[in-house]
Amino acid sequence: MQQDDEKTEAQVAAERRRALRASLERERDGYKTRGLDERVHQVEEQIKLLDSDDSNDSDDAAAVDEPAEQQAGPGPVETAVESKPRRTASRGKQGS
Repeated sequence: MQQDDEKTEAQVAAERRRALRASLERERDGYKTRGLDERVHQVEEQIKLLDSDDSNDSDDAAAVDEPAEQQAGPGPVETAVESKPRRTASRGKQGS
């Protein structure tokens, strides 16, 4: 029975990694469309790290790395909302 639980946990972990990779790819695509090359490279690095974690496939290493990432805090957050266009014409000069 314990072996089934471990297999289930491994499957859950694999599903989470796949979902995380998919979300990182969507994030990278969004940055590409907005021309944010630096953020594209940062996300690609995260994808590479995730892929290297998949190849290691050791639960102990992941458990050790997780608290360190949580202590580091979140990185900068890119907002998807663009600022409003600014008016360039002065206000008092209508219909001279």
